[in-house]
Amino acid sequence: MKRHFLLLPITLLSLSLASCGMQESSSDREASYAAKSAARNATGAVSETMSYETSDSSSAGSDLITLTRGAKEGQKLITTMSIDMETRDLENFLKELNAATTEAGGYFESSSMSGSSYDAIDKSRSASFTARIPEEKLAAYVQKLKGSGNVLSENSYVQDVTLEYTDVESRKHALTAERDRLYELLAQAASTEAILTIQQRIGEIDSQLESYESQLRHFDNSVSYSTVNLYVMEVREFRAAQSDSFLQRVKTGFKNSAYFGVELCTTVLVLLLGLSPIWIPVLILVLLLIHFGKKRREKEAKAREEAKARREAAQAEKEAAQAAEQNSASSESK
Repeated sequence: MKRHFLLLPITLLSLSLASCGMQESSSDREASYAAKSAARNATGAVSETMSYETSDSSSAGSDLITLTRGAKEGQKLITTMSIDMETRDLENFLKELNAATTEAGGYFESSSMSGSSYDAIDKSRSASFTARIPEEKLAAYVQKLKGSGNVLSENSYVQDVTLEYTDVESRKHALTAERDRLYELLAQAASTEAILTIQQRIGEIDSQLESYESQLRHFDNSVSYSTVNLYVMEVREFRAAQSDSFLQRVKTGFKNSAYFGVELCTTVLVLLLGLSPIWIPVLILVLLLIHFGKKRREKEAKAREEAKARREAAQAEKEAAQAAEQNSASSESK
């Protein structure tokens, strides 16, 4: 009886706090809905404009960055760019790329290279990078990249995550308020059962808050650091742009064909020299076989000619003997 009497104030306090919590949770939901509605109204006009792709390698990417800056007041926008480029000197381009990335305060998430400069047929090497660049330095960074080579294509995409960010942030605030109320209730709890129940709920809230904070950090990092996917290929001559004249495109094509012919001849020569320990002995053996075969054929031909001459001489002697016999017989008959 005494135990029930002690639990009565705690039960009444729990019901009171739960009622307050429901009211505050309701107000938090209303605040969250209002915040998301405001964010939706603020971003609705620009979301269609910002979430698009462009392949114009001259100015569309820069225009998109300018639009992104103008629309980022109170918004959470994630910018992703993809650039395909050509360069005549890959080593020098990589040095400039590293310097530009360091100067912008960015870093590389991934990188890879393929090809070899010692490949005689195709000396072009290629490399791909995924760089994270601070959003405010993105425009200058892209312009530096464009000045280091020939841009083939440029695609940009902006994702608006304002609604998702606001939703997670609102849930975090609601759980934080609930946890504060639970700590107040924990300080007033008198029974072990009530203390354990409150502590269990606080542990669940802490786990959820860590998840929400992780999501917010991910959003903040994605918004603060734009992603640049770069693919660069080493070439002898830059690819002719569509705006170049017909004569310029013909000139570029002729140069590329000439380079290919030279590289092909070089490859054949290198291949022959590299395989010389194999084909030189084989060539000598073949030449010896041809030489001895020719000698044997000449000897056989000479033997056939001598045999033919002997047969002809024997035939001539036989004919001469027959003629002599006929003459002798004619003389006797007379």
